[in-house]
Amino acid sequence: MKRFWLETYGCQMNKAESSALESEMLNAGWIPASFPEEADLVILNTCSVRATAEERIWGRLGRFKALKEKHPYTLVVMGCMAQRLKGAIQERFPAVDMVVGSFQKGAFSLMLGRAASGKRDAELAGFTGGEPFDASLLPDMRLQEEGRFSFAKRHAKKGDYKALVPIMHGCDNFCSYCIVPHVRGREVSREPKAVYAEIGELLEGGVKEITLLGQNVNSYRFGLRGGEEPSGAGERGPAEKRDFVDFPALIDGIFRRFPGLPWLRFLTSHPKDFSEALAERFSVYSGLCRHIHLPVQHGSDTILKAMNRQYTRSVYLSLVERIREKAPGVLLGTDILIGFPGETDRDFKETLTLMSEVQFDDAFTYYYNPREGTAACALEDTVPEKLKLERLKEVIDLQRGISAAKKRKRLGRTVKVLVEEVSKKKEGELLARTEGDEMVVFPGESSRIGGFATVHLEELRGATFYGREVPS
Repeated sequence: MKRFWLETYGCQMNKAESSALESEMLNAGWIPASFPEEADLVILNTCSVRATAEERIWGRLGRFKALKEKHPYTLVVMGCMAQRLKGAIQERFPAVDMVVGSFQKGAFSLMLGRAASGKRDAELAGFTGGEPFDASLLPDMRLQEEGRFSFAKRHAKKGDYKALVPIMHGCDNFCSYCIVPHVRGREVSREPKAVYAEIGELLEGGVKEITLLGQNVNSYRFGLRGGEEPSGAGERGPAEKRDFVDFPALIDGIFRRFPGLPWLRFLTSHPKDFSEALAERFSVYSGLCRHIHLPVQHGSDTILKAMNRQYTRSVYLSLVERIREKAPGVLLGTDILIGFPGETDRDFKETLTLMSEVQFDDAFTYYYNPREGTAACALEDTVPEKLKLERLKEVIDLQRGISAAKKRKRLGRTVKVLVEEVSKKKEGELLARTEGDEMVVFPGESSRIGGFATVHLEELRGATFYGREVPS
């Protein structure tokens, strides 16, 4: 039996693609290794969004280089960092046998099946112990101009109770600081029938929560022939016939086919494409989780323009107002990027005032570092790192205060949660999440993992709710 060890870094899309790869490997006869030291194959699925992610991978490669000197195995680097730095990886770490870019993952999984079955051919030479592998032999999976980009059919393993389902690949926005369009390519929307088919299989397998994924799910748009896919208002009236399916119509199609779907989420939303029709879906479908991640990135129009975000502060604030009007009770998360080139004290203060006005429920905060190949990389990095860290701390402290205040207001409520795992801090306690993506701890047995519970929120410790289960 051949054993594999798979490590995944970065975004939810990488996690979904690793799940798909792992499922295909299991079907091809590979089995997971308990430790890297016993693996015949080690795969690192990498991220390039921030420099810290790449630095971590360089460190791991040093560790796996040393391991390979004691234990021969095949070492593969794949994903966005592999796409961006193929030559540098091969030059710096000759111990890496294969470098597989973002657009070659599908071909790589097919090759693994041939290797596991014992086949030997030119494409497998390096993988099976011959000459160093030439990843150019793998077909380029980015044939987007011809509409031939290939999505995996399934992105979860047997027994999973949560699943990530990609509906798009790539990005057309080209925010000036972001490497994603350069390593993932232009936007490609997945065929609705394939999305429905995967969701159907997942629900039959016991999955309780599905998250639709895309670098920008709001710009999902799949062209049809003859208007064969209804795209109307779901439960609110008869469907229309159109020659494309957009994101609200895809959600309609999902709930029309699977009205009993417990929880449906989506990531990530670009504000410029968040439509009123999408906001209205929250009042139509009870299974659509009341949580939206809507990255604002900054509060200054000057910086938003330099970032090429394609909206203004006032447009964003108006959007938030409409969302909260159409979807009362929705929890709103965001991303905030501090220290972009040219950011002044006034620009920074405008971000703080926007945060105070919007009152985000949670925020992912980080400071700018240049990514080679992006438009912003050509700009002078005018904000010293010390000042970036000071501003970042102020943003974090403000958001922690806002989040805590909003959570305290929810104490005393009874909420539905999905149980995820046994608490690592205390025996006999379970860790769960609300539909608003909030952490909840309550007493319970491990047999409850993967199921729903109703919990009364009694206490707040840090950012985590503590409570007790009550009859539903």
